[in-house]
Amino acid sequence: MDARRRPVLYVLLTVAIAIGIMFISCSKVDDGKRLVVTRVPASSFAAGEKGCVPSWEGAALVVIRPEEHNTPEVLTKDFHSACSPHVSYDGTRILFSAKKEKDAPWEIWEMDLKNKKSRQITHCKESCHTPYYLPGGRLVFTREMPDTGTGSFLTLFTMTLDGKMLRQITYHPNNDVIATILNDGRILMLSSQVYPEKGKAKYLALRPNGTKMELFYKSPAGTRPGPRVHETRDGMIRLTERSAAGKWNIVRIRYNRSLHSAMNCTEKIPGDFYSVLPCDSGRLVVSYRKPGDATYGISIFSPAEKKVVSTLLSDGEYDYIDPVLLMPYERPRNLPDELMCTYPTGLLMSQNINFTDEEGEKRLDGRKAKYIEILGMDKSLGWIPVEKDGSFFLKIPANLPFRLQTLDGNKKVLLGPSDWMWIRPFERRGCIGCHEDPELAPDNVVPMAVNYFPVVVPVDTTKELQRGETFHLGKMH
Repeated sequence: MDARRRPVLYVLLTVAIAIGIMFISCSKVDDGKRLVVTRVPASSFAAGEKGCVPSWEGAALVVIRPEEHNTPEVLTKDFHSACSPHVSYDGTRILFSAKKEKDAPWEIWEMDLKNKKSRQITHCKESCHTPYYLPGGRLVFTREMPDTGTGSFLTLFTMTLDGKMLRQITYHPNNDVIATILNDGRILMLSSQVYPEKGKAKYLALRPNGTKMELFYKSPAGTRPGPRVHETRDGMIRLTERSAAGKWNIVRIRYNRSLHSAMNCTEKIPGDFYSVLPCDSGRLVVSYRKPGDATYGISIFSPAEKKVVSTLLSDGEYDYIDPVLLMPYERPRNLPDELMCTYPTGLLMSQNINFTDEEGEKRLDGRKAKYIEILGMDKSLGWIPVEKDGSFFLKIPANLPFRLQTLDGNKKVLLGPSDWMWIRPFERRGCIGCHEDPELAPDNVVPMAVNYFPVVVPVDTTKELQRGETFHLGKMH
């Protein structure tokens, strides 16, 4: 070999080796070989398992490398407690909730995975939990709200990653805990009514500006939905549910049929599945507890084989939950924000209040509603007669929690009240009817109510009745 060519070959060989090492390293990340999980002392997990938000005392974030079978690396040594990790789209940072000292409130932090340095993002008097990245340099998180006379609630807020532009986006008297960010850009939250009576938790989807909230999935009667959801690129969604008998199972639903496609994947498999994380290989990383074990470990579950095929990490001292991959992933859609935050009202239109689900039809037994009543937190905001086709059109103060119920010709309640809702500033919102299936498309007709200006809420019912006039301000041209 020519001596002059040797340095060139050495350089090329060195570059090839470097590229090979980089490829191997990246392939391990892409294969989900590095995971960050929440490690919770067994006594703390048992005490807080029924809580609304993940806030376990003494919890820590740890990294595991299954191929090395070594001791987990603790990422949050400087914190008394830390949990709820969420990885940035480029895979270089994580958001998490934590507190430095035992008596401090939970705050939102971000860690650079390269240098392991953390910075505090929120500075609230109330505790903040379950942070998730949003497109456009923002995040969303759950915040505990003070009691103003009707109870304390868990409410969603957004802000920029530099700690500015704090905005509230949910306004009903519910406990709202973020479950995931869907690929379509919407926030999926686990929500349960607190006032005036407690309600069953269900998954609701809404846009990052707080608009267009709707039911996404409701667990069967007697079950309890899990705290975190994961969506795959092919539109499959995995979550966990606790059965009436106390067993945690993995449930799969389809994004485009979320209300009618649930399938229990582990009902007949022994043990409990508290958390589930889908991988591109088709297998699932799960937080799993074998029958007879006291704590959850991290395992690999094969849906095809319907069994746990390996255990990555397990011991009797800690519960290991909420695994997430330390790798880049596709960013969700960045939904446009059409709100005008200074605008005082929004609009709500319903096509036909007499269109309802099977349960509603049984309760109505052929009776037709003639009025709709709007209920506020502590009083009625008025009632109005609906059009002949059952439609109504309202202008409602922005960010005001309200419920609706239908009345017969004698103003006796037929159906309702509905779940709590709100309208954001300048939001335009419509629905098919009362308690209708959200997956249905409306009929291609123009509701009679939209031919007139909307009725302003609160409604001065007494004054209108004394005048003997209709509630319409005039016909629109």
